[in-house]
Amino acid sequence: MCSSDLVTEHYIMAGFFEAATHFDVDPTSLRAIIDNGASLSRTDRDGMTLLHYACREGHLAAVQMLVNEGAPLEAQDREGRTPLHLACLMTDKRMSRASAHVPIASFLLSQGAQTGTQDKYGYMPLAYQPFHAKRVGLNTQAVDGTTSMWSVEVVEKGDPVLVGSVAQSSAIQQR
Repeated sequence: MCSSDLVTEHYIMAGFFEAATHFDVDPTSLRAIIDNGASLSRTDRDGMTLLHYACREGHLAAVQMLVNEGAPLEAQDREGRTPLHLACLMTDKRMSRASAHVPIASFLLSQGAQTGTQDKYGYMPLAYQPFHAKRVGLNTQAVDGTTSMWSVEVVEKGDPVLVGSVAQSSAIQQR
């Protein structure tokens, strides 16, 4: 490949991932990429997929579109983060183009995203949720390692919230 081909490829790749990042400006670009049969597993140099970008930027409709079209939920970037990690990490950061990170996390969980995947720093996705967005173990079966369930929703000050990202008590009761 000559240098001009590399430059062209760089701009094509930049536009590819911008379709997910700038979904709020032009949702048709992402739809066109999908309709043209592009690989939804394709990664950038940091290992991020279109789904990583949509989750990071807080675009729920883009995330739903990508997941419904078969984007891999468990793809890990070079830091070992899945799309769910990024949705949780970016909640309340005010650095994203949109703000649907909590609904994205809930959607990904409903689609079977794994909560036990650790990134290279040893954190599981829901550990990145800010305190007000955690509601772990309430209204679920006791956590015994096999039947644990996660619930993600915004909670207000004063709500009973379990501290930490992983409930390890077998004494958790249903309300």
